[in-house]
Amino acid sequence: MLEIITLGTGAAVPGLFRNHSSTALAHNGDITLFDCGEATQHQIQKVRLRHSKIKSIFISHVHGDHLFGLLGLLTTLSLNGRETPLLLCGPRGIKDYIAYNLKFIRGELLYPLHIREVKDNDVIDLGPLAEVSVIPLKHTVPTCGFLYREKDKPGKFDIEAARKLGLPPGPLYGKLQKGQNIEFNGEVIEPSRVMGPPRKGISVGYALDTEPCQGTHLIAEHSDVLIHDATYKDEDQAYARRGKHSTHGEAIDLALKQGVKRLILTHFSQRYLEFFQNENRDGLEIVYAYDGMRLLL
Repeated sequence: MLEIITLGTGAAVPGLFRNHSSTALAHNGDITLFDCGEATQHQIQKVRLRHSKIKSIFISHVHGDHLFGLLGLLTTLSLNGRETPLLLCGPRGIKDYIAYNLKFIRGELLYPLHIREVKDNDVIDLGPLAEVSVIPLKHTVPTCGFLYREKDKPGKFDIEAARKLGLPPGPLYGKLQKGQNIEFNGEVIEPSRVMGPPRKGISVGYALDTEPCQGTHLIAEHSDVLIHDATYKDEDQAYARRGKHSTHGEAIDLALKQGVKRLILTHFSQRYLEFFQNENRDGLEIVYAYDGMRLLL
């Protein structure tokens, strides 16, 4: 099961109703965090996520509204007695940033923190469930987007085929479903004889901060669900160009062109006090995110 939780949906400065940027992706209990703006810890508590379930954190770029909550979260995990490793992926320099700040406050982390400074087109393996591709975007500082790909899942178990082979229900079924050969009545039976074709996993794209560029097209092309920068309304496109952000319409046009199934717009300028209404356009589900929103995929 995959679930998206938008912890912070505001841009630049924290607001009363929209916090700094952060999005959690829960996958079979494990949590991947994309960006970690100021007060992300508070947002995690509000939506009742467990700190211990955070397995990896991806930072898109070094602007404060995507980064200022990171050090606090890392130290809280240590204070809470975390012992399991944590993977932190981010732009060049993030390793020195963490080291300097921990040294400055005379702090240390009591769990293994594995820091990877990512490069364009890197692919990070998150284990048996998923992998994340790193794709360059176009912003005022070096920025990367991410494509979270759920690995293909085993096909459906064909009970009728198993019965024809005389297999009794029980542990043998489980082994075959896990991709293991079994021996039954002196015959080796391969999983392919009772399992359907693999089922394609879900892909979730994360593209912010950015203006329209080749990277956003690449992410959208391979995304079932796209989380995209929507800092400005269309009438404020001049501001978007100045800050190298995207407008609502630009993100929607991209998703329509690339055949995205569900578009989640986020990173809204604090100049807009209203909350926007979800819509459906030509089969595209358009979701305007808010802090604490949860979406099951």
